[in-house]
Amino acid sequence: MKRIALILAGGAGTRLRPLSSDDNPKQFLRIFDGQSLLQKTYARAERFAQSIYISTNEQYAAKCLEQLGRVNLLTEPARRNTGPAIAFCCFEIEQREGECVIAVLPSDHFIGDEDEFVRVIEHAFAFAGSNDHLVTIGIEPTEANTGYGYLQLDGEIAPGVIRLERFTEKPSRERAESFLRAGNYAWNAGIFVWRASVFRRTLQEQAPQIAAVTLKNYETMPSISIDYALMEKAPRVAAICGDFRWSDVGSFESLERVGVNVAALLKT
Repeated sequence: MKRIALILAGGAGTRLRPLSSDDNPKQFLRIFDGQSLLQKTYARAERFAQSIYISTNEQYAAKCLEQLGRVNLLTEPARRNTGPAIAFCCFEIEQREGECVIAVLPSDHFIGDEDEFVRVIEHAFAFAGSNDHLVTIGIEPTEANTGYGYLQLDGEIAPGVIRLERFTEKPSRERAESFLRAGNYAWNAGIFVWRASVFRRTLQEQAPQIAAVTLKNYETMPSISIDYALMEKAPRVAAICGDFRWSDVGSFESLERVGVNVAALLKT
């Protein structure tokens, strides 16, 4: 079954201002060996995907083309969060490609161990391609971080694939420490893999309003994340976890931890 990557590149990156701006959010900043996070995400996707699509807001279409060249670009006419954006793009991909397996990848995350990341994604492709589960990628936690959502895991359903008990929003320090001690929690990376038909059917069952999205009615859609709209309610969700030195680089401190000299950048 054909493997597709859908890269989400429409975020405004407000947490890294003034380094980023509404016109130039963090996924476009060329601060990683002269490359942007978007460029690095695209290069990783080329290792496992047969086709790659970029989802972005109309405001950033030209910037995506400038950094990536000629690509499959899907543009939304308004910002409505990841729920409508992912639904609209996955439906469009299914229409163009037929039945396929889609990996949904944020464009603004840092991955330190790309070989391990590719291994985890390929495992997710293999499982999602033959099972009616939505797959989410979990990150093995290294600290009681209160800035991430968590996945509560509950038993292996296939080698290296764990049933997801529930999504947990960003916890207090005390709860995060209890999650770390419990040992059956992972960070929620916001990376998903699913068969196009399974996603469409599950969305129609669990979030029919979002499943009705089209280009014509896009601006009337509620602004809602895919986690709230679908993943927290879906009956068949599996997690595949990995430790590939992931960061959502959502703060100056996290940029420093992955080797970026923030002070020097702010002076330029």
